[in-house]
Amino acid sequence: MTYRVPRSLLVSEIGPDGRLAAERRILTKHFPQFRLDESRNQGELAAAAGSLTTFTGKRYTIKIVLGNRYPHELPAVTTPGWTPQRNPHMIGGTLCVMKSTQWHSLMSIAFIVAKSALWLNKYEIFLDRKIWPGPEQHVHGPIYTFRKRLNDLG
Repeated sequence: MTYRVPRSLLVSEIGPDGRLAAERRILTKHFPQFRLDESRNQGELAAAAGSLTTFTGKRYTIKIVLGNRYPHELPAVTTPGWTPQRNPHMIGGTLCVMKSTQWHSLMSIAFIVAKSALWLNKYEIFLDRKIWPGPEQHVHGPIYTFRKRLNDLG
């Protein structure tokens, strides 16, 4: 399946005020409820935090942590104030919104917020059916695969 990323979610121009200023502009345009602040934590460049509401009306807070190598590495999506139930799309306590090999330095924090919104809506379905909806990029066991097909979520 091919997805098209809106150009407005990409960092195509960086002005004299730098990458973080460009990120703030894009984030404010698409997700004004999010705030991007430079970090004082060692190993972190900055972090964006805010809330997203799913199709069920449930509101989730997420924090996107930009490591010192950003934008050359995928940011980590964390869940301050809540812990997701065990599910097949978590890596080391962070949301797995995409593979690190899929990340490109043109992608923005707002792009990661959009991917996180998709993740949260799929998580709501997972909570109800115990199956992750939609195509997946890794292989599960035969019982999980059967249950997914049975529930018409693949």
